[in-house]
Amino acid sequence: MGKIIFSFGSFIATLILFLMNESETIQVYYCLEECKDIKCPENCICTDISVNCHDRNVTNVPRIPCGIQYLNLSNCSISNLTIIEISNLVCSFETLTFMNLSDCKISLLEEDVFTNLTQLEVVDLSSNKIGEQLQSLQRGLGSLNSAPLRELNLDHIRIRNGGLRDIFKYFSGSHLTYLSMRENQIIEFEDKVLENFTKLLHLDLHGNWINKITLSSGIQTLEMFNLSHNQINIFPPNFCDNKTGQSRYSNLTNLDLSWNQIIVPSSSYWNCLKTLKTFNLSGNDIEDITNNDSFTNLTSLETLIISEMRTTLRKIRSEAIKSDSLQHLDLRNNRLDFEEDKEVAEDIFRFVPNLKSLDISHNKLGRVGATKLFALFHLEKLIMRHVNLLQLPDNFLGNFANLTYLDLSSNKIENFSPNAFQNASALQFLNLSDNVISNFPAPPVFPATLKSLRKFDFAHNYFQCDCEIVKLQKWINKVLSDPDKKNLLSRYPDDYWCYTPHPMYHVLLKDAVPTHCKYSNYQFILSVVCSAVICLVVAVVLVVMYVYRWKIKLLLHNMRQRRRDGYCQLTRSLEYNTYLVYAEKDSAWVIHELMKELEEARYNVYIRDRYSVPGVARCDEIVDNIYKSKTVILVLSKNFMACQWCNYQLNVAQARAVKLGPHFMIPVFLEGIDTSRMTRSLKHLFRTLKPIEWARQSTKNRLFWSELKTALDAETSHEFEETGYQSCAAEYAYINTDRDFIHSEVLERSPEIKTSSSGDSIASAIVSCVEKFAPKLLCNVLLPLGLITASGAVFGVAHNAVVGNGFAHIGVSSSKRAMVTSSGGYPNRKSEKANNTISCNRQTMFYVPLKLTLWSLTKENVAKDARS
Repeated sequence: MGKIIFSFGSFIATLILFLMNESETIQVYYCLEECKDIKCPENCICTDISVNCHDRNVTNVPRIPCGIQYLNLSNCSISNLTIIEISNLVCSFETLTFMNLSDCKISLLEEDVFTNLTQLEVVDLSSNKIGEQLQSLQRGLGSLNSAPLRELNLDHIRIRNGGLRDIFKYFSGSHLTYLSMRENQIIEFEDKVLENFTKLLHLDLHGNWINKITLSSGIQTLEMFNLSHNQINIFPPNFCDNKTGQSRYSNLTNLDLSWNQIIVPSSSYWNCLKTLKTFNLSGNDIEDITNNDSFTNLTSLETLIISEMRTTLRKIRSEAIKSDSLQHLDLRNNRLDFEEDKEVAEDIFRFVPNLKSLDISHNKLGRVGATKLFALFHLEKLIMRHVNLLQLPDNFLGNFANLTYLDLSSNKIENFSPNAFQNASALQFLNLSDNVISNFPAPPVFPATLKSLRKFDFAHNYFQCDCEIVKLQKWINKVLSDPDKKNLLSRYPDDYWCYTPHPMYHVLLKDAVPTHCKYSNYQFILSVVCSAVICLVVAVVLVVMYVYRWKIKLLLHNMRQRRRDGYCQLTRSLEYNTYLVYAEKDSAWVIHELMKELEEARYNVYIRDRYSVPGVARCDEIVDNIYKSKTVILVLSKNFMACQWCNYQLNVAQARAVKLGPHFMIPVFLEGIDTSRMTRSLKHLFRTLKPIEWARQSTKNRLFWSELKTALDAETSHEFEETGYQSCAAEYAYINTDRDFIHSEVLERSPEIKTSSSGDSIASAIVSCVEKFAPKLLCNVLLPLGLITASGAVFGVAHNAVVGNGFAHIGVSSSKRAMVTSSGGYPNRKSEKANNTISCNRQTMFYVPLKLTLWSLTKENVAKDARS
């Protein structure tokens, strides 16, 4: 049907031409008949309405079939475009609307060359040399007046500066809406040369040498004006009428001034552009944007591009970018330091509340993260490539509920938590590629985020292919098995490689099989068991330490004391006759009764409420003062049993009594005590010592005070002195036993010893007895109990043992000499040094201290072992 209509139209055209010229009528008629048989030109690609001969080595305009609307002859070799060449298109004169002759090496346009192409709407003459022949270009373009031409491309045709004024001399351009003259050599531009283009919408002067612009008449219909990549250094151009303040381009919506040499932008030159929607100032030499109303008056502005500042944009005030209409902001490649630079406003995005798209790539965001973006509640697209981002904190996208596109690629992110994306329920595109993330959680995003996600790219990271990577592999396989998510992962699996450990380096993530993971369950069980055992041991230790805390404190004190004294105790001066141990609740009786009576009797008594020193540890104070006392009085009561500090003082006193004897402690019953509540140490003490009981009656109280003073005098009648000793050698050795034991067990079995009632005679006689019985006594009594030490053939023994009412000190020296005294208790200092001491060789004597609680021998046990 279309061919029939076309043939009819061609017939009418031929008839008109026949009336004008008969010879031409024959030729045209011949062509009309021939059109039916014309095929697609050789080497070209054809459809019913198009012929494409691009880069097909065509040297002439080919003959084309009827009804062709689109003809592409770009990148061919047609040096001169003449009427004869165009006549090959006669079959499509009435239908051809699009003609591309770019880069055809055309240098000449013949006059009236386009006259017969009456339906042309788009002509592309770019990248030819037609600008060098200005006159032919003028008349060639003038021939397009017969066509309803809408788009004309004159890019890179070598238009000289002067030629721009005359190039459109014969071309009315009454229908032209698009004019492009990119990459010519235009230096000056006056909009007056285009005043006839009353319908022009798009003017492109990109890539010229323009350094001067004169805007006078204005093009009221113009919507897009591209002046990028020129040499404009001062602003002018002035788009506003100086007299009226109105815009010369009242319909301008897109203004591109990028990549010029503008240093100081002045908003007064563009404030009148109320219809402007897109403004591009990138690539200029702007150093700061500080005017508070730089873009405020552009009430329709939606897209602002301030990127690629070659001199490094350093200063931006928050109110400089102030626009309620702004939706897209591009600040990439400016090297702005959002982290440390004070010239970058803290609230830089405060006055663009409706922003939907933000690109701040190739700036320095650093540790501040997205804190300066928190006011952008309507943000939908966020691009932050190369911003030195180190981590993604939890709730990173907390305020971005509408975010659909997030690009964080090429940063230094080491790890992140899925919590960073917990509120990103609308996210569709997520790019985490080219970071240094080694351990990806599985799943790396929340299920709600995954549901909306369409593309997820985390290629080129430092994947650590250990046992944990198995979880990520399972998640990936699960996602890819979902028909709706099979295309979710971008560049998978080719760009997902293992980085560590070294044997897995550059192995594809999907092929990674860590060999040691089969033991992971055993390791987990072992770790759990070990942790439980450690916790149990710690618990037991803590319980034991709590139960025996007082003994432990005493032990630590003794260790510190021993370290301080170097294992050598020296003679101490005893300051107090007695040390009082009592409960706080019994302090009234102690102070008003006991203290009063003892001090009236001129006893020097230590009571902690009076003598305690501030700043001194209570444990240390107790031990030090017990060691400075000749005796310890224990005021026993129900309150005493419940007092922890009383138990601690009792333990210290018992430890002291190991060396000084049980009479070092004087127990006093203030009231009756249930024996079931007594500690074992107290029970043992009562088996050894008889307590003194307090009574309320005054007659019995006299007996109480008498017994107490007798006990104190018995212990203090001797000038007591601690026996100094060293850790490896004893200074003295004694044999102390009572008179009955000597008479009944030793002297009777030794006829050669003459008994005497005097202590000195007994002492003289016992020397030979000890020499006779000492070896058997040592071997049969003390050695089985583990109470002696030996070095070669020399023995040395000393022990404290309860034998009747006295203390026995038994020793053997290399000289086989001994001395015995019969007094119960310790020898007098003067007599000890005078007669009752046998000097022993310090190098051959060993001292073994025995604890009171481990040693309890009666006379009968000793006698029995001695007889054997």
